[in-house]
Amino acid sequence: MLIGREASLLRQPVGQSRLRRINSLAVIEAIRTEPLTIPAIAQVAGLSKTAADTVVGDLVALGWVTSVEPLSPTGAGRPANRYRFNAGAAVVAGIDIGQHTTRVELADLNGEVQAARSVTVSVTDPPAAVLADAVKAVDQLLDAQGRERADVWAMGVSIPGVVYQDVITRGLDVWEGLNVRAAFASSFECPVAVENDSNLAAFAEAWKGSAAEAASMVYVHCGNRTGAGVVLNNAVVRGANGAAGEIGALPQMGWEHAQQYLHDVELTDGRKVSREGVFDAATAGDPLAVAAVDRFAEVIAIGIAALVLTVDPEIVVVGGGNVQAGDTFLDPLRRHVERLCTVRPAPPIVPSALKDRASITGAGGLAATSVMEQLYASALGGKTLSSASTPPWTW
Repeated sequence: MLIGREASLLRQPVGQSRLRRINSLAVIEAIRTEPLTIPAIAQVAGLSKTAADTVVGDLVALGWVTSVEPLSPTGAGRPANRYRFNAGAAVVAGIDIGQHTTRVELADLNGEVQAARSVTVSVTDPPAAVLADAVKAVDQLLDAQGRERADVWAMGVSIPGVVYQDVITRGLDVWEGLNVRAAFASSFECPVAVENDSNLAAFAEAWKGSAAEAASMVYVHCGNRTGAGVVLNNAVVRGANGAAGEIGALPQMGWEHAQQYLHDVELTDGRKVSREGVFDAATAGDPLAVAAVDRFAEVIAIGIAALVLTVDPEIVVVGGGNVQAGDTFLDPLRRHVERLCTVRPAPPIVPSALKDRASITGAGGLAATSVMEQLYASALGGKTLSSASTPPWTW
């Protein structure tokens, strides 16, 4: 988008047609999050009121901008019209394929969720059946909104495995080698982006979660399994083979077996508890439970510290089921990470704001962002701004 491109834009010759396209993008960006009046649009977009009025009129005709009810008058004179980005011109689909549940959401072009549906699955279900159920769920959501498949302008798919060029290279055995994008291609004409679930959770937390103010962050999913995603300079780091952040695959890190410290923990009263019971007992002060949580946190801290010392992030966001224990888990985790970060202060370690919605939010957000990137690339690449009724693959 325009962020970070100002210098390159200024170095390029700007004719009248290019200037109009740039101004159109500036206006769209100005009203993405809230409706504004023409004078306010002009101020935010850096245009004259006359130019802003002309651009808004063009965008209204194309369907990218709609007018909204004026604010109630607070003084003399007629209240000014306001305009907003028409995020409802189309929808995007986010799909989160988990080991037990497939979640599907439709969102507008700003990533705001419009409808959602969940489907129970099993690790023994063949991939074709799981993907067919996901397509069926999308169709059901579209039918409920009176929309068709052609109204879906992009799809983002979250997968619990390593993804390289839309192919699962590591994950559940029966899924390895599957091209997920190709599997959806027979049902949807729109672009389909497939990504690792921790990467999408990292994207979501940086987009509208706990790391929204940071340009660099590490996301760690800590639940029944542990995984990580990295954002640097406002971009998700995928690596040469899609495996960036997969340090948990190293047995030496201990992440694959860390959960054993939370299983069958004997408390001071003789009871044996697991995970939630351990955290509850630790919160209540049981010394054996506190020791078990500390051992678990110490193992998880090794991988977090390795990532911190590698990419030097501003913040670490921890998601997954174990974060429900709050500071009972996070405090010892912070202490161990601080001890291991010998060459720099440990960054803030905070819980996920999106909780169990991180990966599905990332899937829908990736799809919505990809549409806007296509719009910007098309306009900046010399093409006339397309109508909002025209799907991106025809731009």
